[in-house]
Amino acid sequence: MKRPKALILRGSATNCDIETANAFAYAGACSDLAHINEFLSGKKSVLDYDILAFPGGFSYGDDISAGKIFSVKLEKIAAGLEKFIKDKRPVIGICNGFQIMVKAGLLPQNKGRARTATLFTNDCGHFLAKWIKLKVNTKSPCIFTRGLPSEIELPMAHGEGKFITRDSKTLATILKNNLHVLTYADNPNGSMADIAGICCVCGTVFGLMPHPERNFFSWQHPDRKKVKEALAVGYQFFKNAVEYVR
Repeated sequence: MKRPKALILRGSATNCDIETANAFAYAGACSDLAHINEFLSGKKSVLDYDILAFPGGFSYGDDISAGKIFSVKLEKIAAGLEKFIKDKRPVIGICNGFQIMVKAGLLPQNKGRARTATLFTNDCGHFLAKWIKLKVNTKSPCIFTRGLPSEIELPMAHGEGKFITRDSKTLATILKNNLHVLTYADNPNGSMADIAGICCVCGTVFGLMPHPERNFFSWQHPDRKKVKEALAVGYQFFKNAVEYVR
């Protein structure tokens, strides 16, 4: 089978897009790094791809709130996005990408894409950048985390990473259905239920605040001298999506 086509969808001021594109390419996909304007103009269509990624990093300067402007722009291609998701093609949002997905109503999954959660300012009141330990929910349907150990380490870098839901029912649904894919071992931002990442019911739509593309190779880890393998846990996130499509 030919290599799956992965779209890394960026906007003005997005960063981590090149790293995300390289991660998918290394994992066996054909990566296309493209600006949202190419889709708004009709030059390109999301339905021409097998995998969709919203990378991390301050799209549109995080004006108004993190990911909000990008999420508004997505409304113009909502029909294509909804079909992409309905077809169960993998979608991942990393950091700013997760913020975009939540504010566009793509996560938590619900009818009508109502906004039922947000990612708010960290409890500490400022930007945090550090390595963190995460618990992997092995009961989760998420395709991106298949085969991962029960605890992993990834770097985080955000000022608005506190996951909060609109009401207790939304949070209860997430927990009941094991949609809380990743949780913080030591909650750094005050997220409800220590949530660091969530997915949809079928597991193909996934958003997380930590950065798997920044722990892709073992040399990226602070304790790299202790790691014998060339590839780190971040590689598995991208490889899983590619293998799922194949």
